[in-house]
Amino acid sequence: MPHPLRYLPITLLLFLLALSSVMASEKSQADKIFEKFDRGEPMTREVIEENLKLLSQLIPSHDVIRTEKLQLLKCWDQSVESDNQVKLALENTTKALASIPKTASPHYVTDLTLCHSWLLEQSGDIHGAMEGYNKSVTRAYQQEDLKLIADSRSLRGALYSYIGDFSSALDDLVTAQNLYESLNLTGWANINLAGIAGSFRRYGDPQSAISYYTKLKEIYVKNNNQELAISVTSDIGLALDELGEHQQAIDNYLISYNYFKEHQQEAVAAVLATNIAFSLIKLDRLSEAEGYLAKAAPIIDEKDPPAYSFMKLFMAELKFKQGIYAEALKELTQGEQVFRKLQNDRGLLQLLYLKSDIYFAINNLPAAYQALQEFVTLTKQVDGNYLSHHTTELKVKFSTNRIESENKQLIENQNLKEQELTLLEKNKSLQLIILLLTGCILAIVSVFAYKQVHRNRQLQIIALTDYLTQLPNRRHIYDQANQYFQQALKQRTPFSLIIFDADHFKQINDNFGHEIGDNALITIANATNALIGNKDLIGRIGGEEFLIILPNTNAERALTLVNELQTHIAHFSAKELPSTLRLTVSAGVATFDASNHNALSQDKDFASLLKRADAALYEAKNAGRNCVKVAE
Repeated sequence: MPHPLRYLPITLLLFLLALSSVMASEKSQADKIFEKFDRGEPMTREVIEENLKLLSQLIPSHDVIRTEKLQLLKCWDQSVESDNQVKLALENTTKALASIPKTASPHYVTDLTLCHSWLLEQSGDIHGAMEGYNKSVTRAYQQEDLKLIADSRSLRGALYSYIGDFSSALDDLVTAQNLYESLNLTGWANINLAGIAGSFRRYGDPQSAISYYTKLKEIYVKNNNQELAISVTSDIGLALDELGEHQQAIDNYLISYNYFKEHQQEAVAAVLATNIAFSLIKLDRLSEAEGYLAKAAPIIDEKDPPAYSFMKLFMAELKFKQGIYAEALKELTQGEQVFRKLQNDRGLLQLLYLKSDIYFAINNLPAAYQALQEFVTLTKQVDGNYLSHHTTELKVKFSTNRIESENKQLIENQNLKEQELTLLEKNKSLQLIILLLTGCILAIVSVFAYKQVHRNRQLQIIALTDYLTQLPNRRHIYDQANQYFQQALKQRTPFSLIIFDADHFKQINDNFGHEIGDNALITIANATNALIGNKDLIGRIGGEEFLIILPNTNAERALTLVNELQTHIAHFSAKELPSTLRLTVSAGVATFDASNHNALSQDKDFASLLKRADAALYEAKNAGRNCVKVAE
């Protein structure tokens, strides 16, 4: 009779196989839930809480990776519909940041910091939020975490847009859109697209904003996301207002207003009531406007600073048109305090202009002049943030076809990464069996490791390279320049910078089309590279702006080089661009000379030298373009 223990190893093996199968099934179910959150699929509060509860049941305590992911979801999906909820969520996240375990992954730390920054923004702490976003962007790039780069730049871009820095906003938002579409994260791509549309609207191009909003609304309607489609309808109303189509704007607002009133979302409806009132004021239908503002006033208070500040602005404009100047000034004072606290220059500009009109109406000319003077100063400051960035150029930058082409390789890499992670998960769940195949697995792992290193190098190149010209981007060239500057400072050798950009680039885009505009930038890059002979010393730092760094080069040699560059560009453009297009550049040159005592006190760091070169470029522009100026 066979001994019963002889079958024990087989029984144990079958048991382990069954257990592994169950574990794999549970993990697969958990991963499917995680994927829904990762894609940004719209969920109700009830569905979110259901999924979080289910994940808590599925994930064992020893599964560190998924436990971290669950903790991050709990941070991002806290309720923030009231001030008390925001305060509680911020307290919870602050405690979590203060007690991060030493074994926590870099991704966990960065994403938790990002979540904390977002909650700071919800609480009205704009400065703290921006500081946290900057830190998260830096860390995400260091970790080469594509999803985290997209998330952090999307949130930072939205905040830039709100405070009025539209050039920085679109730079962040377009980069995020690029990554979201490459990673096939359609939910987040749609949300980010709304941010791009809003930035175009605030930037002064409502027509482009409407085209993006319309595209987004079609997506939501197709996916039966009625509430999101209704929200975009109100956004279209904002753009129509800026086009002066106030009645059409009201029609859009009313669709959204009636929907949210019907669904008892009073706070959202109140904000829409203020928007309707604004449009009515512009149409001089003051009594109707007053009615809508009266509906909003009991609901919107200082606990919702953005909505409150604009409501006060609209109330002041209504009182002004009614001739009740004292009350108009009182409303303005309340709104101005909030605009300044939020650093909302866009709203503050509207307020200062109205303030000047009111003071003029009551014949207080000194106060009217002071308000108008502050308006002019702030306008110059805001315009200076994006003087060299043109709306048409930004449209080109956000080209869906080009994004698809440029990120084809990135998508393939991401798919490979997902396949490898899936394989590794299966290997973990079947580790007892894998022990019998150690030799084969070592060979497979070696191949995967080689691919990972190769892929990381590719990602690093993508992160540091300008997509159009294939030159180093701003981040990369500035790092290079700073290192060379420190070397020049230490070794007492000369170091020069050349900043130059294409003259009348907007006219090139307008007259010849954006494709020729892109070819012009590529031509400049090729001509510069042919002259310098070292791509790492040249970078594209803006739309049509380039930087050349010249170690061990004095001012005389730098000036000779930039004159040769102008000739090179003319030669290259004659071969590669239309004959009717005369491509010229303006340039500024600055040199650090260690032998000059004044230079040591003047150029304490690379930023100082760069500022002098930029000032020289500005001087060249003012001198009529197609010339070179040397910084004194």
